[in-house]
Formats: sequence, structure tokens, C-alpha cells
Amino acid sequence: MIGKHLFKKTSPAIYLFVILWLVSQPSLATSTAIDRHSLLVSFLSVTDKQLQWQTQERLSLLKEALLTLEDHGLSASNYQIARLTALIDRMETEPVEVSAAEDALISGAYLEAIADLKHGRTRHLDIEPYLNFQQPTQSTPSSIIDLAVTHLDQPKKAFQLARPQIPEYENLVTALVRLNAEIDEKRPLPVISPDRPSLRLGMSDIRVPLLRQHLLPDEYVESTLYDEPLRDAVKAYQQQKGLDADGIAGPQTLARLNQTPEKILHLVKINLERWRRVNHALTEDRVIANIPGAQLDYYQNNERVFHSRTQVGRRDRPTPLMISEISHFTLNPTWTIPPTIYRNDKLPAIQADISYLQSNRLTVLDPQGNQLDPDSIDWDNPGSILLRQSAGPHNALGQVVIRFPNQQSIYLHDTPNQRLFDRNERFFSSGCIRVEDAKTLVSQLLDATQTPQAPQFDNLLRSGSTRNLSIAKPITIILGYWTVEADEQGQVTLFTDVYNLDASFESAL
Repeated sequence: MIGKHLFKKTSPAIYLFVILWLVSQPSLATSTAIDRHSLLVSFLSVTDKQLQWQTQERLSLLKEALLTLEDHGLSASNYQIARLTALIDRMETEPVEVSAAEDALISGAYLEAIADLKHGRTRHLDIEPYLNFQQPTQSTPSSIIDLAVTHLDQPKKAFQLARPQIPEYENLVTALVRLNAEIDEKRPLPVISPDRPSLRLGMSDIRVPLLRQHLLPDEYVESTLYDEPLRDAVKAYQQQKGLDADGIAGPQTLARLNQTPEKILHLVKINLERWRRVNHALTEDRVIANIPGAQLDYYQNNERVFHSRTQVGRRDRPTPLMISEISHFTLNPTWTIPPTIYRNDKLPAIQADISYLQSNRLTVLDPQGNQLDPDSIDWDNPGSILLRQSAGPHNALGQVVIRFPNQQSIYLHDTPNQRLFDRNERFFSSGCIRVEDAKTLVSQLLDATQTPQAPQFDNLLRSGSTRNLSIAKPITIILGYWTVEADEQGQVTLFTDVYNLDASFESAL
């Protein structure tokens, strides 16, 4: 009663003090001050400004819950864990009345933890801003307040419900726990220089014993000879990690071996944050293209029903990251060469040999779409022209295009360059995404959305005629960026950070 009376008597002054205190706390990102302020104001209003953290039991439950955030790549030190610990320790030896200011401060930390799990700790920073997607009907503050108030005596439950409920996230949590245990139990492995010639069967090299420490620790010998057992161990490792299983320890294999558990741990934390940020865009039916992994998944009712390899934008022509909705498909497309590809790729090839036009089935058009005679054009100064490739299996877009609204004119498409899907790193395109077995994906999307033309899909393709089909129900599509994935056992697969985006996230976290 004394605490309640004190709060009511001094609440305006204390409230102002607490708000100013929260904004100035160095342990919390200053860019989230407004968010923290609005959440606390709403929480105090909903709870009628009642003090919430007056008992050792409730404080202990919150402390225990906050410590579990470490398993999600979030530091408990960001959520007043030291203050909670000090209060709990004092309560074990003496009566303690938690002041109204401290009570509000703890509430602010509790709310911030829920918000960080639900929307990401970097949600207000200009890092991969496409991840800030919000459903139009979503009431972000109220959903956080509802969780916080409902589960005041079960903060672990509040945190569990706040975080993404998807396998990709849960598997990364498992990986993080496993990696922490591995770091605690194992001594660091040596770094193997990737700069020298690749290690292969029959070679002698001073790096061979280091390689044995990584791959054959139970059979370790000092020999510098790259023998068959070591070659087989390298093959098995390469196969496990999705590398070319040739048994040659080259720069790519050695670089992967040099990824210490500590480094991988940081990458897992970064990618957990990416899933928290994008979580609210994940509708039950969705297509997700992971750029670093050069792979694509289609989900129906949250179950993956299609998986394929992709070819994505190279480093100098990156695929833009975005969230959109599939709107329609083009069957048997023609291809009007985009300006960048025309200028950088096609025009130099034509200037070198004008027969390039015929061999690639390219038609020259004026800006109004009228066909021009290639021999009438000064190719050193061609002016305003367009190049269009006719429809057919030879077409760069293949037989189907998957379209969705975006400012960069990006789309998914089939490709005649099927052999490139067998490469480990598939960063070949000029921005658009080539999809292996794209026709199957389009067929599944048409069927799942009950698009009227779905039964005629094969016939329409065989006709060779260019045609657009509008999808009956828009499907969410995400062109995202995840450099780590994990399986149910927490075994991780690393992907190349092709556009060098991890560093910004690591700094922010």
C-alpha cells in the first residue's frame, strides 16, 4: 500500500524522471527511445499505473526469462539484468521496496525485450530496410502490450510467443545453443593458410597436420603427406558443407574450415535478427528467395512444397532485396534488353560482330516499337534503339516469367542456362533471378491459387504464343538475405556474404 500510495502521490514527477532516464540509458539503443517511451506510456495506462515488480518471485521469473534471450542472440545486459540481480540479492537479506521509478524502468526493459523478439532489435536502424515490413492491419504497440500484461507472471511465455514461430528461426536457435556449448568444450582449432597451392592427394605440405587436426583429430599424426584417408575426410566434409566434393583442399574449403565456432556464432545471431525483422511479412503462402544461398522455397499453409536452386545477381549487379506480391506470369516471353545489359553486354558484342544479332535472335526496334534494319544503323553511335529477343526455348527468360510489383523491374524467370545451376556459387545474373524448374513452380502457384487457366497451363506453353496470366490470389514473395541456415539438429550451412551486408548487422547488434 505504501508503494502504491507513493506512486499515486508523485506519479507525474516520477513519470517524467523515468521517461528521461529511459531515453538516456546507454545499455539500450538510443534509436529506440521513442518506441520505448510509447510502449511504457501504453503499459502504464493499461495497468492503471500499478507497480508490478514488488516481489522477489516476480523479479526472479523475469530475470530467468531475460537470461534465455542469450539463446536468441540478444544480450540480457541490454534489459536491466544487473539491476534485477541486485534487487533480488537485496531481497534475500532485507525488506526492499522497489521504487516507482525502478518499477517503471523494469517494465520498460520487459517491454523492450518483447519488442526486440517480436520485431528485431535493429528495427529502427537503416539496415536492410525492406525487413521493416508491417502488415497493414497489424497494431504493433497493442500486440506487445497485450503479451506483456497477459503474461506478467509468465515472462518466459511472453517471450516465447513474441519470437518467430518458424523452423528457420528455431533451427538457428538450436545452432546457437550448440555452438555455445562447442566453444565452452573445445579448444580452438588452428587457422590453415588458404594462400598457398591447393592441397591434393600425394602432396607434402606443412599445412597437412593442421588439416588433420580439423578433420581427423582421433587419428592425428604429424605426417605432412596428403594421403587417401585425409582425402576421403576432405570429400566428406565438402559434401556436408555443400562444396564440390573433389577431395582437394583449395581456398574455398580451407576458408570454410577457418570459420571458427565464434565467428559462426556471430553469423547465427545476425541471421536470427533478420528473421525477427521479416517475420511479420511471412504469410501462410509465400515464396522466399534467399540470395546468398541462391535457392528458393515455396510454402503452402506454412509447409514447404517446392525447393529449387537459383542464379542471382552478381556482385556488381546485385539482386535488390524486397517484399512484394506475385501478380501475374508471362508464358513464352519475349525479352526486351534492359538498358544496363544493352549498354554493357550486348552493344559491345554487336560492335565486334553484327551477326551476334541473328545468332541470338535479336530484333532491332525504334522507341515506338517499329522494326529497323540492323545494317542501316551506325553501331558506334546507334542512338535510341531497343533490342528484343523473340520467344522460344532460346530466350534468355526461358518459357515463364514470374512478375511482381517493384521499382527495379526485377522478376523471376526460367533460363536456357541450366548447366549453371550445378555451380556451388550461382551469382551470375544482372539482378533478376533465374529459377531451376521454374515451370513447375508456376504450375503449382496456378493450381494453389485456383487460377482459371491452371488446367490449360501445359497447352498454353506448347502453343509458343506470348501470353500474360493474372494470378487469382496474390502470393507474398520475399527476396531476402540469409547467410546461415541450420537443420533441426543445429548443424549450420554457411552461404557467401556476396553483397557484404553482414558487417552492418554485426555492428548494430
